[in-house]
Amino acid sequence: MTLFDLFFLLSILFVFGGAAGIAVSAIRGRWKTARRLSLILGLYVALYAAAVMCFALVLPRRFYAPGERRCFDDWCAAAVYVELARDSAESPCASDNGAQVWVAAIEVSSVARRVRQSAPDARAELEDESGSRYRPCATSMSGNSLSDMLGPGESFRVILPFRLPSAAVPAGVVLHHGDFPGAVIIGADQSFLHPPALQRVAFDRKP
Repeated sequence: MTLFDLFFLLSILFVFGGAAGIAVSAIRGRWKTARRLSLILGLYVALYAAAVMCFALVLPRRFYAPGERRCFDDWCAAAVYVELARDSAESPCASDNGAQVWVAAIEVSSVARRVRQSAPDARAELEDESGSRYRPCATSMSGNSLSDMLGPGESFRVILPFRLPSAAVPAGVVLHHGDFPGAVIIGADQSFLHPPALQRVAFDRKP
């Protein structure tokens, strides 16, 4: 947990406490107190939102090396390789209008010691060298999905196909663990207006 994560948790407590104080003051007819608390709470939320956006615009984008593991608490993933599908039998996506199908392998693992877990909102996009991003054109080819349950210390590989224009060259995988609460945490990779972290990929043959 980073300092910004802790600050977010404290901010949540402050907002809920302030909202409760406003409600109690209103119920008791203390309108002056309720208005004062509303002003303080509104100012705090506005300043916090401004801080989220300012840090998002100032901080540089984060890049991970090919195969480097990225963790969200105890749930981790690494972009292992990306390769061009060699024939139609190898890919569930049609290569129409000159498009090409690329296959990306993502290694999902858990560093938890006791707890089973999953990332139900996890999703991946393939980004090309121009910055355009593409969603998978079909479901996982490995039988596992990013949202599958993981036991302590377990891992599995997810194989996802992506259809890109013929001239596009993959630059890396953008992994989304979920929009909340990362979108509203100051300095987070997935915070509002901040470019998402890019996990660079290695071009390799299939194992």
